[in-house]
Amino acid sequence: MRSLLAIIICLAFAAPTVASAQSLSAEQVEQFRSVAAHPAECSRLRRQVDQYVGMQQRAATLQNEMWKERLGDQVGLLRGMQAARCPGDLPIDEAGRAFQEFLRLAAKGAITYFTFGMYGF
Repeated sequence: MRSLLAIIICLAFAAPTVASAQSLSAEQVEQFRSVAAHPAECSRLRRQVDQYVGMQQRAATLQNEMWKERLGDQVGLLRGMQAARCPGDLPIDEAGRAFQEFLRLAAKGAITYFTFGMYGF
């Protein structure tokens, strides 16, 4: 019982210091944005955007509007970070991505056709 009380007291004193360490001032945010990002960070941001866009498409398939809206907010946040930190990145081409998806589907259809249905969707 006493050890539980000691743990609760330690957590009560440690919680404010953890919360204050996570918040950044406006000056620190501007300094963060002014420094050019490492290519690995830009790559990580691109992968995160792709991941959340895929999850957003899944939410649309499942017709979950709240999940779709929240993921849209996250994608917007990540794209904003990508634009601020990685100015050399090309903008995301939605038409090119749709064409690539069309080619992927056409290739699957061709494989199914030429293998006489042995390779299914």
